[in-house]
Amino acid sequence: MSKKILLIVEGDSDEVKFLRGLFKKCNKKTEYKIYSYRTNIHVLAQEIFNNYNDFDEGYIDVKLILASLENDKKRKRLLYENYSDIYMIFDFDPQHDHPHFDTIRRMISYFSDSTLQGKLFLNYPMMQSFKHFDQLPCLSFENLEVTLDEIKKYKEMVGKVSGFTDLTKYNYITYYSIAVHHLKKANKFLNGVYEIPNIDDYWELDYCKIYDFELVSFTERKTISVLNTCVFSLIDFAPNNFFSFIKHHKDELLI
Repeated sequence: MSKKILLIVEGDSDEVKFLRGLFKKCNKKTEYKIYSYRTNIHVLAQEIFNNYNDFDEGYIDVKLILASLENDKKRKRLLYENYSDIYMIFDFDPQHDHPHFDTIRRMISYFSDSTLQGKLFLNYPMMQSFKHFDQLPCLSFENLEVTLDEIKKYKEMVGKVSGFTDLTKYNYITYYSIAVHHLKKANKFLNGVYEIPNIDDYWELDYCKIYDFELVSFTERKTISVLNTCVFSLIDFAPNNFFSFIKHHKDELLI
Protein backbone atom coordinates (compact mmCIF):
# COMPACT_ATOMS: atom_id res chain seq x y z
CA MET A 1 0.00 0.00 0.00
CA SER A 2 1.09 3.59 -0.51
CA LYS A 3 2.26 5.50 2.55
CA LYS A 4 -0.64 6.30 4.85
CA ILE A 5 0.20 7.40 8.38
CA LEU A 6 -1.83 7.25 11.58
CA LEU A 7 -0.77 9.68 14.28
CA ILE A 8 -2.11 8.78 17.74
CA VAL A 9 -1.67 11.85 19.91
CA GLU A 10 -2.43 12.75 23.50
CA GLY A 11 -4.30 16.03 23.03
CA ASP A 12 -6.46 17.56 20.35
CA SER A 13 -4.93 21.04 20.22
CA ASP A 14 -1.17 21.69 20.17
CA GLU A 15 -0.23 18.26 18.86
CA VAL A 16 -2.78 18.46 16.05
CA LYS A 17 -1.81 21.98 15.02
CA PHE A 18 1.90 21.17 15.02
CA LEU A 19 1.54 17.98 13.00
CA ARG A 20 -0.85 19.49 10.47
CA GLY A 21 1.57 22.33 9.93
CA LEU A 22 4.48 19.93 9.61
CA PHE A 23 2.74 17.87 6.93
CA LYS A 24 1.58 20.95 5.07
CA LYS A 25 5.05 22.47 4.90
CA CYS A 26 7.32 19.41 4.78
CA ASN A 27 5.37 16.33 3.71
CA LYS A 28 2.31 17.51 1.82
CA LYS A 29 2.04 14.50 -0.52
CA THR A 30 1.64 11.91 2.23
CA GLU A 31 -1.80 10.87 3.43
CA TYR A 32 -2.28 10.93 7.19
CA LYS A 33 -4.96 10.76 9.87
CA ILE A 34 -4.79 12.04 13.45
CA TYR A 35 -6.50 10.31 16.36
CA SER A 36 -6.58 12.22 19.66
CA TYR A 37 -6.61 9.83 22.63
CA ARG A 38 -7.56 12.74 24.94
CA THR A 39 -5.81 11.38 27.98
CA ASN A 40 -2.21 10.72 28.98
CA ILE A 41 0.38 7.98 28.58
CA HIS A 42 -0.03 6.74 32.15
CA VAL A 43 -3.72 6.00 31.59
CA LEU A 44 -2.90 4.07 28.43
CA ALA A 45 -0.08 2.26 30.25
CA GLN A 46 -2.50 1.23 33.01
CA GLU A 47 -4.96 -0.11 30.41
CA ILE A 48 -2.21 -2.14 28.78
CA PHE A 49 -0.84 -3.33 32.14
CA ASN A 50 -4.27 -4.43 33.36
CA ASN A 51 -5.45 -6.19 30.22
CA TYR A 52 -2.42 -6.96 28.04
CA ASN A 53 0.38 -7.31 30.57
CA ASP A 54 2.40 -9.72 28.43
CA PHE A 55 2.14 -7.42 25.38
CA ASP A 56 5.89 -7.28 24.79
CA GLU A 57 6.13 -11.07 24.70
CA GLY A 58 3.79 -11.34 21.74
CA TYR A 59 1.80 -8.87 19.67
CA ILE A 60 -0.83 -6.26 20.41
CA ASP A 61 -2.57 -3.88 18.05
CA VAL A 62 -2.78 -0.45 19.69
CA LYS A 63 -5.47 0.59 17.21
CA LEU A 64 -7.74 -2.20 18.40
CA ILE A 65 -7.06 -1.38 22.04
CA LEU A 66 -8.07 2.23 21.48
CA ALA A 67 -11.06 1.19 19.37
CA SER A 68 -12.33 -0.99 22.23
CA LEU A 69 -12.32 2.12 24.46
CA GLU A 70 -13.86 4.44 21.88
CA ASN A 71 -17.62 5.18 21.86
CA ASP A 72 -17.70 7.62 18.96
CA LYS A 73 -18.44 5.66 15.76
CA LYS A 74 -16.60 8.05 13.45
CA ARG A 75 -13.46 8.02 15.61
CA LYS A 76 -13.68 4.22 15.93
CA ARG A 77 -13.85 3.79 12.13
CA LEU A 78 -10.64 5.81 11.81
CA LEU A 79 -8.88 3.23 13.98
CA TYR A 80 -10.12 0.33 11.86
CA GLU A 81 -8.49 1.66 8.69
CA ASN A 82 -5.24 0.22 7.35
CA TYR A 83 -2.06 2.25 7.69
CA SER A 84 1.52 1.82 6.50
CA ASP A 85 2.90 3.59 9.59
CA ILE A 86 1.66 4.33 13.11
CA TYR A 87 3.18 6.95 15.40
CA MET A 88 2.14 7.46 19.02
CA ILE A 89 2.93 10.87 20.52
CA PHE A 90 2.58 11.47 24.26
CA ASP A 91 3.98 13.60 27.08
CA PHE A 92 6.33 12.32 29.79
CA ASP A 93 3.94 13.59 32.52
CA PRO A 94 6.08 12.44 35.49
CA GLN A 95 3.88 14.36 37.92
CA HIS A 96 0.89 12.10 37.20
CA ASP A 97 -0.88 10.90 40.37
CA HIS A 98 -0.55 7.22 39.43
CA PRO A 99 2.52 6.89 37.23
CA HIS A 100 3.33 3.69 35.33
CA PHE A 101 7.02 4.31 34.66
CA ASP A 102 7.97 0.64 34.28
CA THR A 103 5.16 -0.14 31.85
CA ILE A 104 5.93 2.98 29.81
CA ARG A 105 9.54 1.91 29.48
CA ARG A 106 8.38 -1.47 28.20
CA MET A 107 6.08 0.34 25.76
CA ILE A 108 8.98 2.44 24.43
CA SER A 109 10.98 -0.73 23.84
CA TYR A 110 8.06 -2.53 22.20
CA PHE A 111 6.62 0.30 20.11
CA SER A 112 9.82 0.93 18.18
CA ASP A 113 8.90 0.42 14.52
CA SER A 114 6.25 2.55 12.81
CA THR A 115 5.68 -0.06 10.08
CA LEU A 116 5.02 -2.91 12.49
CA GLN A 117 3.46 -2.40 15.94
CA GLY A 118 3.94 1.40 15.84
CA LYS A 119 6.52 3.82 17.18
CA LEU A 120 6.18 5.73 20.44
CA PHE A 121 7.58 9.25 20.82
CA LEU A 122 7.61 10.88 24.27
CA ASN A 123 8.03 14.61 24.78
CA TYR A 124 9.90 15.94 27.82
CA PRO A 125 8.27 17.40 29.78
CA MET A 126 5.41 17.80 27.26
CA MET A 127 4.46 18.64 23.68
CA GLN A 128 5.13 22.38 23.99
CA SER A 129 8.85 21.60 24.27
CA PHE A 130 9.04 21.76 20.46
CA LYS A 131 8.92 25.56 20.64
CA HIS A 132 10.93 26.18 23.81
CA PHE A 133 13.24 28.64 22.04
CA ASP A 134 13.42 32.39 22.33
CA GLN A 135 15.27 32.43 19.02
CA LEU A 136 16.90 30.09 16.50
CA PRO A 137 19.64 29.09 16.64
CA CYS A 138 19.32 28.78 20.42
CA LEU A 139 22.66 28.51 22.19
CA SER A 140 21.11 27.78 25.58
CA PHE A 141 19.02 24.82 24.39
CA GLU A 142 21.81 22.29 24.87
CA ASN A 143 21.50 22.55 28.67
CA LEU A 144 17.90 23.71 28.95
CA GLU A 145 15.96 21.97 31.70
CA VAL A 146 12.92 22.65 33.86
CA THR A 147 12.11 21.98 37.49
CA LEU A 148 9.10 20.17 38.89
CA ASP A 149 7.46 23.48 39.84
CA GLU A 150 8.02 24.78 36.29
CA ILE A 151 6.49 21.63 34.80
CA LYS A 152 3.23 22.42 36.56
CA LYS A 153 2.96 25.68 34.61
CA TYR A 154 5.02 24.66 31.59
CA LYS A 155 2.56 25.65 28.87
CA GLU A 156 2.25 29.17 30.21
CA MET A 157 6.00 29.48 30.72
CA VAL A 158 6.81 28.43 27.15
CA GLY A 159 4.12 30.74 25.84
CA LYS A 160 5.92 33.66 27.47
CA VAL A 161 9.49 32.84 26.44
CA SER A 162 9.02 31.28 23.02
CA GLY A 163 9.64 33.26 19.87
CA PHE A 164 7.76 30.63 17.87
CA THR A 165 4.21 30.57 19.22
CA ASP A 166 2.56 31.36 15.86
CA LEU A 167 2.65 28.13 13.85
CA THR A 168 1.20 29.87 10.79
CA LYS A 169 4.60 31.56 10.39
CA TYR A 170 6.52 28.27 10.33
CA ASN A 171 8.06 27.17 7.06
CA TYR A 172 10.15 24.10 6.22
CA ILE A 173 13.28 25.89 7.46
CA THR A 174 11.62 26.38 10.86
CA TYR A 175 10.58 22.74 11.17
CA TYR A 176 13.97 21.43 10.06
CA SER A 177 15.82 23.81 12.37
CA ILE A 178 13.71 22.76 15.35
CA ALA A 179 14.24 19.09 14.51
CA VAL A 180 18.01 19.57 14.34
CA HIS A 181 18.14 21.23 17.77
CA HIS A 182 16.26 18.37 19.39
CA LEU A 183 18.23 15.75 17.46
CA LYS A 184 21.54 17.21 18.64
CA LYS A 185 20.30 17.17 22.23
CA ALA A 186 19.18 13.54 22.01
CA ASN A 187 22.60 12.68 20.60
CA LYS A 188 24.23 14.38 23.57
CA PHE A 189 22.16 12.28 26.00
CA LEU A 190 23.29 9.08 24.30
CA ASN A 191 26.75 9.83 22.97
CA GLY A 192 27.93 12.85 24.93
CA VAL A 193 28.26 15.16 21.91
CA TYR A 194 25.92 18.00 20.99
CA GLU A 195 26.09 17.55 17.25
CA ILE A 196 24.06 16.11 14.39
CA PRO A 197 24.41 12.32 14.12
CA ASN A 198 24.61 10.64 10.74
CA ILE A 199 21.67 8.70 9.35
CA ASP A 200 22.96 5.34 10.59
CA ASP A 201 23.39 6.68 14.11
CA TYR A 202 19.91 8.18 13.92
CA TRP A 203 18.36 4.75 13.44
CA GLU A 204 20.31 3.55 16.48
CA LEU A 205 18.86 6.21 18.80
CA ASP A 206 17.94 4.39 22.00
CA TYR A 207 14.67 5.92 23.23
CA CYS A 208 14.76 3.73 26.34
CA LYS A 209 18.09 5.27 27.35
CA ILE A 210 16.66 8.74 26.77
CA TYR A 211 13.72 7.79 28.99
CA ASP A 212 16.06 6.41 31.66
CA PHE A 213 18.12 9.60 31.58
CA GLU A 214 15.02 11.75 32.06
CA LEU A 215 13.52 9.52 34.74
CA VAL A 216 16.73 9.50 36.80
CA SER A 217 16.98 13.27 36.46
CA PHE A 218 13.40 13.68 37.61
CA THR A 219 13.69 11.16 40.45
CA GLU A 220 17.00 12.36 41.83
CA ARG A 221 17.00 16.08 41.04
CA LYS A 222 13.35 16.91 40.24
CA THR A 223 14.40 18.34 36.88
CA ILE A 224 13.72 17.36 33.28
CA SER A 225 15.86 18.20 30.27
CA VAL A 226 13.72 19.79 27.59
CA LEU A 227 13.47 17.44 24.61
CA ASN A 228 10.77 16.87 22.03
CA THR A 229 10.98 13.56 20.16
CA CYS A 230 7.74 14.11 18.26
CA VAL A 231 9.73 16.26 15.80
CA PHE A 232 11.73 13.14 14.89
CA SER A 233 8.66 11.97 12.99
CA LEU A 234 9.77 14.50 10.35
CA ILE A 235 12.97 12.50 9.99
CA ASP A 236 11.22 9.12 10.02
CA PHE A 237 8.89 10.16 7.19
CA ALA A 238 11.82 10.58 4.78
CA PRO A 239 15.20 10.06 6.48
CA ASN A 240 17.33 10.23 3.34
CA ASN A 241 15.72 13.52 2.34
CA PHE A 242 16.18 14.97 5.82
CA PHE A 243 19.86 14.20 6.17
CA SER A 244 20.60 15.18 2.58
CA PHE A 245 18.85 18.51 3.10
CA ILE A 246 20.68 19.45 6.30
CA LYS A 247 23.98 18.43 4.68
CA HIS A 248 23.55 20.63 1.62
CA HIS A 249 21.54 23.52 3.09
CA LYS A 250 23.22 24.24 6.43
CA ASP A 251 23.58 27.91 5.51
CA GLU A 252 19.79 28.22 5.25
CA LEU A 253 19.01 26.46 8.51
CA LEU A 254 18.85 28.26 11.83
CA ILE A 255 21.25 25.90 13.60
